[in-house]
Amino acid sequence: MKKTWSPHAGNAVGRTYKLRGESLGSPLIAAQSVGRTKGTVEGKKRILSIRDLSISFQTSNGTVNVIRGMNLDLYKGETVAIVGESGSGKSVTVKAVMGILSGNGRINSGTIDFTYEKDGAEISLDLLKLSKKEIRRQINGKHIAMVFQDPMTSLNPTMTVGAQIMEGMMYHYGTSRKAARARAIELLELVGITDPDKRMKNYPHQLSGGMRQRVVIAIALACDPDLLICDEPTLDVTIQAKILELIKEIQAKTGISVIYITHDLGVVAKVADYVEVMYAGKVIEKGTTEEIFFEPKHPYTWGLLSAMPDLSSADDRLYNIPGSPPNLLHQVEGDSFAPRNIYALNIDFKQEPPMFRISDTHFAATWLLHEKAPKIEMPDALMKRIETMRQENGLEGTSVVSVPGSKEAVHHG
Repeated sequence: MKKTWSPHAGNAVGRTYKLRGESLGSPLIAAQSVGRTKGTVEGKKRILSIRDLSISFQTSNGTVNVIRGMNLDLYKGETVAIVGESGSGKSVTVKAVMGILSGNGRINSGTIDFTYEKDGAEISLDLLKLSKKEIRRQINGKHIAMVFQDPMTSLNPTMTVGAQIMEGMMYHYGTSRKAARARAIELLELVGITDPDKRMKNYPHQLSGGMRQRVVIAIALACDPDLLICDEPTLDVTIQAKILELIKEIQAKTGISVIYITHDLGVVAKVADYVEVMYAGKVIEKGTTEEIFFEPKHPYTWGLLSAMPDLSSADDRLYNIPGSPPNLLHQVEGDSFAPRNIYALNIDFKQEPPMFRISDTHFAATWLLHEKAPKIEMPDALMKRIETMRQENGLEGTSVVSVPGSKEAVHHG
C-alpha cells in the first residue's frame, strides 16, 4: 500500500499554500565555491575534483541538459556515495569521469581533475582534456576502475574468467602471462571465490550471479586502481551484505577511494563517509553520512529518507515523493524541486537557491535555510525515525535538529 509523502498529516495542504505566499525579498548573492574546508581533510590528498560540470545529450526531441553544474571532491581512502532517483544524473557523472559517455553526449563546461602517483611523482590531469584513446591507455582500468551495474552484461561471454582478469594487467603493465595468472588467482581468492584455479577456466554463464559480481570486482582491482567506482554493484540482495563487506575490506587493505552510485540509502549508511544527494542534474545537499541521515536539511532528502522501508515500524504503508522530476528538455526556472515540494516558497519558482553552508562539511541548496525564511521542521514521522536511528547508533543524548536559518550562502553546487 502506498501513501504520498506528507509532512504533517491533516494540515499539509494549508501549510503548503501559506508558505508559497511568503516572500524573502532580495535574494542572497553567492559568495564562494562549495567545498570541504582544509581542516576537515588535513593530511589527506584530494584525488578527484569535479567543478561546474555541465553535460547535455542531443536527442530527436532536442537537447537534454542532464548535468547542470556538478561539483564533487574525493580524497584518498574516502568513500563518497552519490544518491538520488533514477535519472538524476548519477551514472552520467561517473561515465564522464571514465570518458565513456555515449556518442550523443556533450561536455558543455567544467573540469574533472584527477591526481595519482607515478614513479613517486604526483600527476594531476584534467580528464576532460584527454582523448578517449589517452584515457583508455593512461587512466581506465589502471588508475580508475568501474564495477558496472549488471555483471552479466559487463563480462565477455566468449572469454574465460581468468583471461578477463589477466587482460588489464597484460595491457597496461606488460605483465607476463604467468605472473598475470598468479595475480588473477590471488584476486579470486581475495574476493572470496573458492577453488580459484578451477574458476579461472570457467565462462561467465557457468557462474552464479554472486560469483559473477565478485569476478567483476576482481577485474576492477587487477591493476591496483586509485579510484573504484561502483555503479549499483549489488542488485542481488541475497549477496548484498557480503559484497559490501568485501569492498570495505579491500579498501582497508589497499587504501583506495570509492564512489558508490546508488538510490539505496540502506547501502549508503553501511559504506559511505560522505553523501552527495543529486536531483535533476545537480547536487542539492552534501555532507557526512551522519549529517545526511541525522540532520538532513533539504525537503528532497527528507523525502528520500521517509521513503526508506522501516521493518521496525508497525506501519506497513510505503511513502513516496509526489510528482516526477522535471523534463530537462526544457530550461528549469527556479528550484527544480519546487513543483514537488510542499514546503516551496514563492522565490523557489523564480530563482534557483544557492548552496547554504550549515557546517564545514554540510551544505544544502534550499531557500528554507535563508535567514528570512519561516522555520520549518521536517516531517514528524521522519523525526521519530531519525531518533530511532540515533538510538541504534548510540546517540541518544542528542536531539533531532529542525531547519534553522543559516548565516551563509555559497556558490551553487
